[in-house]
Amino acid sequence: MVGLEALLPMRHALIFASLLLGTFRLGASEPGYVQDVTRWQAVDVPSASDRGARMVWSFAANYSHLNWRVFTKNGAVRARLSSEVPDMGRPQLGFTPESRKFSRTSATVAVDDGWLVAFNEGEFGGALYWFSRDGKRSYAISDDQIVDFFARADGIYAVEGLAHLGGSRGSVLRITQPKEGAPWQAQTVVALPSAPYAVAVQRDGTAVITLSYSLVSVGMDLKVQTLYPDAPWGELYPTASVFAPGEQKLYIGMRQFVGEFDLKTKTLRCLVPSAQFLNILSKEDEARIRQQFSGS
Repeated sequence: MVGLEALLPMRHALIFASLLLGTFRLGASEPGYVQDVTRWQAVDVPSASDRGARMVWSFAANYSHLNWRVFTKNGAVRARLSSEVPDMGRPQLGFTPESRKFSRTSATVAVDDGWLVAFNEGEFGGALYWFSRDGKRSYAISDDQIVDFFARADGIYAVEGLAHLGGSRGSVLRITQPKEGAPWQAQTVVALPSAPYAVAVQRDGTAVITLSYSLVSVGMDLKVQTLYPDAPWGELYPTASVFAPGEQKLYIGMRQFVGEFDLKTKTLRCLVPSAQFLNILSKEDEARIRQQFSGS
């Protein structure tokens, strides 16, 4: 995925270098926090019309070293730092999957005759493979760059795509096995407006997909509906999303924040356990960013 620095013109290089060399409020060990995100506090996101303030917010969040993963436990939505649970939610395969070109797995799902394993190495490519249950046999299905799998009543799906160097593309795949013992196949069924980061599925089969700069839903009819355009998390690399009980709110784990999206009111809040977890820029960096972007 492309970072904020790749999107900025060369005249912003001094700001970027200054931020890289800057210090963060938090040190190597973070203060304690409650995992229950409903007890977290909201942080105001400056309006996109206030370009200077919005870019200060974006730079500070993008250069935070905290990344949150969301999950459900005992019917409640919780979050933990990715550094504490790097493999959260990944099935244990019992073997190390590798393809001819790739070794970094992005998602796995169990099927009747083994495993579907996705490899995704960003701008360097990706692939979808089938592996036998013991990992001794495998074959390539496609070269799609899958972010995650999801299941609906009619089978297995996946979201795939890539955001890199200012470009962003994505799609929904349906993955099928025509008959028992036949090779698995992947077919594009929906084109997405941009690259996906995470997906969560409602009880009626509607997939709500977090994209690079927006939130969309894909119903059982495979039609795309935009739920929230111009989302502010483009450079915050969302990692996962889950619904709260009742499915009115979707929680999205990402760098610096957990996003809380209300599907009824179509409003977004950015949450942190407390102000101690916010990355704060120096006043000098803030002033430079405001000056640079206020007139752009």
